[in-house]
Amino acid sequence: MPADARPNILFILVDQLGARWLPSHGNPIVSAPALENFAAGSAVFDRAISTSPICTPYRGCLLSGMYPSQTGVRQNGQAFPAGLPSVADHLNAAGYATQYIGKWHLSGAPQSNRWVPPGRRAGFQRFIGWESHHVDHWDGRLWEDDPETSIVMPGHETDALTEIALEQLVALAASPKPFFMLVSYQAPHPPCSPPAEFEALYAGQDLLPEPNADRDAWYRMPQWNADYAVERFRQRYFGEISQMDAAFGRLLQALDQLSLSDNALVVFTSDHGEMAGAHGRFGKGSMFEESLHVPLMIRAPGQEGGLRVGCPAATLDLLPTLLDYAGCPPPSKTEGISLRPVVESSAGAPERVVFSEFHDFCATDGRWKLLTRGRSLELAALYDIADDPYELDNRIHDDSCAVIQAKLGAALEQWHERVGLPAESERA
Repeated sequence: MPADARPNILFILVDQLGARWLPSHGNPIVSAPALENFAAGSAVFDRAISTSPICTPYRGCLLSGMYPSQTGVRQNGQAFPAGLPSVADHLNAAGYATQYIGKWHLSGAPQSNRWVPPGRRAGFQRFIGWESHHVDHWDGRLWEDDPETSIVMPGHETDALTEIALEQLVALAASPKPFFMLVSYQAPHPPCSPPAEFEALYAGQDLLPEPNADRDAWYRMPQWNADYAVERFRQRYFGEISQMDAAFGRLLQALDQLSLSDNALVVFTSDHGEMAGAHGRFGKGSMFEESLHVPLMIRAPGQEGGLRVGCPAATLDLLPTLLDYAGCPPPSKTEGISLRPVVESSAGAPERVVFSEFHDFCATDGRWKLLTRGRSLELAALYDIADDPYELDNRIHDDSCAVIQAKLGAALEQWHERVGLPAESERA
């Protein structure tokens, strides 16, 4: 494929944004007009799940196309394995300029706001970012290649990071090489502190309309100076989503102004969701929809009109999809599939079962979701997401569901054996 025919790739990764909280996925409260407009002209995957709904393991899956049990990156704070080919390595070999901007969370201990050494950057040619843990979104710092010189991000880091990304887009647009730029925002990861105008959007509203919302839930994170009721949590969280939406809109506008839009592949997704008081919980790491189900929107070069995709998709599909669009041969080891045929409507959505792992295992065909008890094959829950989207009715002991339970259970056992999980995850 000629170099000038290959698309530029802009990949936007946000932190802790569940699909549940976006208007493009049915939320009646949150304001996100840029994402709504983007969804109208993109392939929107209505059943995208995080292959591991926690920060570092997700990032290992995204870069490698492999499961946490295959990479060994199974907990926050672990490093991406040296020598394991990443999406940047593949694109570097294909002649792309690769750049990473923002939160990394893949260089190992300590988990802190610090410099990331070049050998821990998984092959990205240009890197402007930090390891992890910007607790205060108004006091962010990042680094390039000098460990002794940090860059202070003025104002809220979502806006400051966007300014950096816009500057880099201008430079990349002037290069003859196609580019892959991954912008990794920490927002709307709690504790949220949006600018006042975005927080004010949600003042005086009932922010807990879902039947699984616990109105008595309380968010307590003393180490982050966070101690407030679920209504206050949601007001702040939703405010940061709206701020993020505005930032995303600025990036899309820049693509237009730089005449890049016609030959750009744009991906918007998140590493995992946020419970936000659903089932009385906060945070991520669980297999409930609020934590597991993530937004995934892909706009292909020259795409006209939007497409809603009902088949399940997972984090592991992103590496083969990006390489497919870049004209790269698929890697010898990858667990996902290219979503390009679905995005371009040249093929029907495949019937498949996709998997997720963290403290528990999950298998889903898009409608039904089967969960285990811990990292074993002991079955704990079965939900019909189509009829029970808020997961209020566990059907694991319902005889009428025996066929689908057996199907997903068999798929989970086959996956468990194929992936080669460690001894701790053997059947209890």
